[in-house]
Amino acid sequence: MEQTSVRRKWANWKFISFIVILIAIFVKFYVLDEHDENAAVTVELDLPQVAMRSQQEVAAILGKGQLENFYRDEKAGCEKCPRVSYRDGKVEIIYMSEIADQIRLNGLADYAFENRIILGLLNLSENIAPNIDSGGVKTWDNYQKYTQISAFSKDGHVDYILVKSKTE
Repeated sequence: MEQTSVRRKWANWKFISFIVILIAIFVKFYVLDEHDENAAVTVELDLPQVAMRSQQEVAAILGKGQLENFYRDEKAGCEKCPRVSYRDGKVEIIYMSEIADQIRLNGLADYAFENRIILGLLNLSENIAPNIDSGGVKTWDNYQKYTQISAFSKDGHVDYILVKSKTE
């Protein structure tokens, strides 16, 4: 009698183990995201080297820029601030008070709209959750020394990133 109960208990444990393994496989392949948190991220713009620098310093890093037009913003105290594009329009910078203040990074449709990737594109390593994360917009307020970083999405990929270094 003892022998059959031991066999029966062993059979029950094998069945329970089998179910647990099936659940683990299901979770692995159908529930968990497939992105690798430790994968290298491409840096499109080294923001710490460009933000809050003069036109000459930025030109030394990004190459010669082309003056697009002049920007006016009364709230920021900017009457005739130059808007300069670099790298064939990939990077646009508005210089306020003679420093690179508003920086726009364009042409990022190859990148997924994820926090780590967006910050990595700017060479920012601290992965902080955004203050605003609604649909196609992610915004970080007061991220390190920058007033605001905003990323905009198009079809689940990054459309462009706007960084405000000092102005609001």
